[in-house]
Amino acid sequence: MYLDQKVTIFCTDRDTKSEGKIIRMNNLGIDVEISGAIIKFKKTKQNLYVGSMAGLEFTIKT
Repeated sequence: MYLDQKVTIFCTDRDTKSEGKIIRMNNLGIDVEISGAIIKFKKTKQNLYVGSMAGLEFTIKT
């Protein structure tokens, strides 16, 4: 993964997919901008990032 990379974000609560852009990276996870909002994702497994916003859960698989 790298900065400004486009990633597919999956909403597990609504079964929808969206596209976002990585704007920050650190050891614990990444921050992704989607439609003007920023969602913080934590790395939970080797290739899985999980985040939440507005009561919904989002995942990114790499």
